[in-house]
Amino acid sequence: MHWILLLALGAVAAVAFVRHEGVQKKKKMEAAFAGRPPLTAEDFYQQFFRAQGVPEEIVLGIRKVLEEQLGVDLSRLVASDDFSQNIGFFFEYDSMADVEIVCALEEEFSIKISDEEATSAKTIGDIVDLVWRKVQVRT
Repeated sequence: MHWILLLALGAVAAVAFVRHEGVQKKKKMEAAFAGRPPLTAEDFYQQFFRAQGVPEEIVLGIRKVLEEQLGVDLSRLVASDDFSQNIGFFFEYDSMADVEIVCALEEEFSIKISDEEATSAKTIGDIVDLVWRKVQVRT
């Protein structure tokens, strides 16, 4: 009977911990994106990448992958957001998120990204540039 009680207490503690992490993550997101209006995927593309000649499907695909892998709404994301600075907190909650993002990008775009390339791509703009270069070489 004690083990059932211990199991139940463990489950309650785990749920509380996950909820606390979710609240903390949301607070950090609000701080990082404070004052920014949400952008549709198309507006995000138009505002940050259209002039560079990157195809819309590349940019929208990257944003989709990031949202899926991080499990958050990234409608307030900008090209200069930096995983080594203002949005690095995402990796505090999932230590494998960076690896999962790279794998998902490789799968989504049928490309290969080296560890060195992944490490050097810190901003959203860097990621878009890297993926676009890789897709161009592939075709």
